[in-house]
Formats: sequence, structure tokens, C-alpha cells
Amino acid sequence: MALAPLTAHASGDPSAAVVHFLGSVLIAAAALLFGYYAVLNIRLNRLESQGPFWRYLVAVGATAGCYGLLGVAETVADSRVLAAFGDGALLFCIVFLAFSMREVYYNSALAPPPDDRRFSLESLRRIEAAFVVVILAEWVAVLLIDQTTVARIVKGLGSVAFAAYGAVFAEKLESMARGTTLDTLRRHLLPVLVCLGALGVADLGLAVGVSPVVVQGIKSVFVVLVAGFLVTATIRLQQNVEGLSTA
Repeated sequence: MALAPLTAHASGDPSAAVVHFLGSVLIAAAALLFGYYAVLNIRLNRLESQGPFWRYLVAVGATAGCYGLLGVAETVADSRVLAAFGDGALLFCIVFLAFSMREVYYNSALAPPPDDRRFSLESLRRIEAAFVVVILAEWVAVLLIDQTTVARIVKGLGSVAFAAYGAVFAEKLESMARGTTLDTLRRHLLPVLVCLGALGVADLGLAVGVSPVVVQGIKSVFVVLVAGFLVTATIRLQQNVEGLSTA
């Protein structure tokens, strides 16, 4: 691992590097607060059925925070290991956010009755976990054999797949009653999920010959967008904590 100035990061574009650095700092800070308020929601929420949803949000805060911190480190240190762990944190953040959307759906009135479901919620969770393990194993394997291009493809396809999975459940909830806590949170979290998915797939541009400067610029934009959307979601979590505290 070698230290490198911001101007030498990734594509060598200093402006993109600075934007990426600041965006990563914002993501780390917002994720810390996001996770904190998610923990408070777990403690204050009296609905046991919503427990998995809030725990997924805690995991989102933790993985997003790791992604932000690793992004900061990556801008000042040229390290394949840092980049690899950052990619892993990003992928898991997408996974946990997608699963939180699924939890909202299955705890809503829109979900089919248990007897009409092809898979029970418990079975679905096990299937999801198996997919995550398979993707993680493939990703680690290609990294160990130093196949950067293959690792990008695994990360990109995994990001798109899980982001789409979460977006499908979010779309199914569109007709849910407006103004409820979960509906408002869903509306704040969906842009985060979409932008994270775009971040995960951006590196595929390098595999098809897109200029590194362009790819880094795109990633920097989405890093800032993720940070901004995380801030608004955190504010909503804080408001929910205040409401539960006075209830």
C-alpha cells in the first residue's frame, strides 16, 4: 500500500478525487447517524414484527459507514485491498437495504396471506442468505486470484440484481397508505438504493473501454447523491425517534 495525493487517485482527475473524498466523508458521517437512530428505533418500537426491518437498517448504517471510511482511505492510499473491502461494503449495503424493503412489504397489508405464498418469509430469507453467500464466495475467489475485471463484473451484477430486487418490493408498496412511518422511510430509502446500485455497476464501464476519468466522475456524482439521500433518510429516522419518545 502506497500513500498517494488526491490528485493521483483512480483516474488521476484531481477534481473528481476531491469530490469523491468529500462525498465519502459525508457518507461516513451520515451513515454513523443513520445507524445510531436505527438503533434507537429498535429500542423504542413496540412492534416485534418490525424488528428485522430496523436491524437491517442498522446493518445498512454500518456497511455504508465502512464504505465511506474506506472511500476516504482509498483517496489517500493506493491499495487494492482497500478498494476490495470498499466494494464488499458497498455490495452488502445494497443487500441489507434491499432486504429491508422486502421486510416492509411482507409486514404490510399488501403482502399475500401466508397460505397463498409460494415461499414462506423464513424460506425466502434463507434463499436470500444463500445467494449472498454464493456471491461473496465468488467475489473473494476472483480477488484472491487477482482477477480485477471478473471481480468488477461480480460486483456490478450483484449490485444491479439486489438493487432491482429491493426496488421491486418498494414499487409494490407504492399503493400503501401515504404518510405512514414505513411509507415515508421507503420513499427516502429508495433513492439511496438506486444510487448505490449505480455505484456498484459504474466500474463495469472500465471493462468495456470507458475512460477511467469518465467512470470516476460518474462514481463521484453518485457518492455525493448517496450522502445527500442518506442525510434526508437520517432526518426521517430522527423524527420517528422523537415521535416514539413522546408517544
